[in-house]
Amino acid sequence: MASSSSRKRRYSSSNDGQTGMDELLRGIPLIDLTESDDEEPFPEDFDDLSDDDDEDAGEPNAGALPRGQATGTGRTITAAPLPGYRFVASITTDMGTEVTIDANVELMEGDVASGDFLRVKRIMQHRQSGNVMLRGILFRRAFLMDRMLKKAQNEICAILVDVDPGVADPALDEHLADVPVECVGLLREILLTNIPFAGYYGSKKWSDRSFRDRYAMSAKTANDEGVLCCRWKRVQYVELAGKIGHSGALLTLRQPETDVGVGIPDAALVYWWRFREAQGKGPSAFPDGTVLDLTSDRASIATPLKSRKKARQDSPAAHVTKTVEKTTVQNEETISTDAHGNRTVSRMVRSESVYETQSTPKRDTRRRLDDRGISDADLRALMSEPRTHFDFLAGGGGATTGAESKGSVITLLLDKSIDACNTLRVAFPGARILNMVLGDFFHNDDGRSYQVVTAHISFPCKTYSGSHTTPGQEDEMNEDAACSVEDISRKTRPKVATFEQTNAMVVYHRKNFHVWRRMIRDITSASYSVRWRVMDATEHHSPSKRDRLIILAACPGHPLPPFPPSRAGPKRTVNEVLAQVALMRVEEHMKVHSKFKQAKTPLPDYDIPLPYTITCDGGDGDIHPCGWRSFIMQELAMLAGFPWWRKFAVACMTRLRVIIGNAVPAGLAADIYEMVHRSIDLGEEEMAQWLLDAGLVGEEDVIAIREKQKEAQGRGGGRGSSQGGSAPPTASCRGETQAKATASAY
Repeated sequence: MASSSSRKRRYSSSNDGQTGMDELLRGIPLIDLTESDDEEPFPEDFDDLSDDDDEDAGEPNAGALPRGQATGTGRTITAAPLPGYRFVASITTDMGTEVTIDANVELMEGDVASGDFLRVKRIMQHRQSGNVMLRGILFRRAFLMDRMLKKAQNEICAILVDVDPGVADPALDEHLADVPVECVGLLREILLTNIPFAGYYGSKKWSDRSFRDRYAMSAKTANDEGVLCCRWKRVQYVELAGKIGHSGALLTLRQPETDVGVGIPDAALVYWWRFREAQGKGPSAFPDGTVLDLTSDRASIATPLKSRKKARQDSPAAHVTKTVEKTTVQNEETISTDAHGNRTVSRMVRSESVYETQSTPKRDTRRRLDDRGISDADLRALMSEPRTHFDFLAGGGGATTGAESKGSVITLLLDKSIDACNTLRVAFPGARILNMVLGDFFHNDDGRSYQVVTAHISFPCKTYSGSHTTPGQEDEMNEDAACSVEDISRKTRPKVATFEQTNAMVVYHRKNFHVWRRMIRDITSASYSVRWRVMDATEHHSPSKRDRLIILAACPGHPLPPFPPSRAGPKRTVNEVLAQVALMRVEEHMKVHSKFKQAKTPLPDYDIPLPYTITCDGGDGDIHPCGWRSFIMQELAMLAGFPWWRKFAVACMTRLRVIIGNAVPAGLAADIYEMVHRSIDLGEEEMAQWLLDAGLVGEEDVIAIREKQKEAQGRGGGRGSSQGGSAPPTASCRGETQAKATASAY
């Protein structure tokens, strides 16, 4: 291995430098961890923070992690050494570098820096040959992560592959990789932090623990010697053969995962993102205006609540000491007797001033949050905000229906179609309907606040469908919409956002990969954690096949919800839906259908879920069991996943089919938002603990908020999973009580 002074640093996507390791690695299964071939070499003076839009084919399996020197994955910190190896405390490489536990090393491919790094957790030496293997946390430079993270110098990402799909947030120490010691180059400094990267925002710069916070250095010196910051971990889940990359995640590190002294409370990041980031302020461990009393044990989270409160009251810093003058009055009597034996009494009043020290409790004069004057009511709202919801490109409101059933307060709905907006007004009369395109929404500065707790986005999917083989007149507009995620997140700042898209986005990788990775990069550019999975709607109470790509994202510091498990019990069938419609009073405009000139044969099995996806023209499965007609619009809507009581505005059959065919199955959305609201509950618990530790609320406030949450959940009735029938909601049960009336429809 060449010395560091003569070694040329460049970054290659090939595996040519690995040929010499074949003998060493024989018999050890290699994992695919190299970057796709479309990545350009790392520039010598790299400082480009732009987000280029190369439309290369990309990695054949969308989102799959590329190939490198790692020879094993999923090793836990307690796993046994490789066969024939034993654990040792340290080793010295051929270049004289001493490697110990928790050392950070740069990995090489021959004399070329690979862009990968390792934090050593175990050192293994073969008992006979003396060969050495290192086991540790694998990292890769952010610009090599399939462009799903923005380019940033010395930013790296932890890599966790072959993760069990049931593990939503895998620990770094539970998914270690094995690397031959021959790949080790220089020792490097790596910091694991959850403070967001500060290089994207121009003048909005704050201390983010990167090399820029320490000293001025050239780009090349920083690249070779500067501190490396890890703020992300890339998770690739175990998938069925041929579906690698269809399930994965890019998660920001949480505070417990950070190195000592370089992390801040996760709730502080939530507060920063929703209230302070837009003002160009950096994140802080405590809200502005908070006075940290170092003499009390408020910062000790492990201390019981009552003990912390008593300690604050007893602390010397919680009292004011002052000297008080006190005057004492004494009456003195003097009795004297004259020569004749007469007694005389004389009285004299004497006063005396004394000084004593008094200690009185200090009056709390601190501002409640920041200089924007947030009131106590707003302070408590941080721990229990109304679950306001914004659905972008809402269409017929399938996702909105599911979200509402789980407790979301439907506040804003946007769609460019007037027919869709008319249906939304019928279905959600309490919401504000925006009939406009996304671009107009972003450029419309009307002075209103559009900040919500949750948001759903269903970008147009026709452009990315496998059947879309010729350019369409709306392709460019649809691609622009798919690249508006960062704009949406900055204008609405949701705690949790959900996305729905055709599974062709990842299935047809060579066609759509450039848009797919741009969409993920837009999400991560706002420091949102993100996970994705292709989900089968029939496993979530939908009576027709609909495989959809579902994306979940959470703002900085907020817990990212996991995906819901499949519902227990048999799946809904076509015949069940048709039997339910036969008992209904169907509106006239929902009875329309198409007649066939001759009976369709053969017919599918209607005792199972419809094996065809309902599309904007009905689709191949739009055939009634009689064979002579299509489904009526009411049947089609319920087969698409709408509950039986959902109303649709009057429109022609063509428009109704488009609204129904574009909808997210409401049952699938309900199960997703069950997980979303659980994550919001957890985030509010973290916020309450943070504000309590900062001394801004008392434990009685936290208890009151928790009781309020329990009451709200009991009234809403929608936080639990349920199925079966229900009476349709009426106008009197709209608003806060509507969740109770609608939940049992799933």
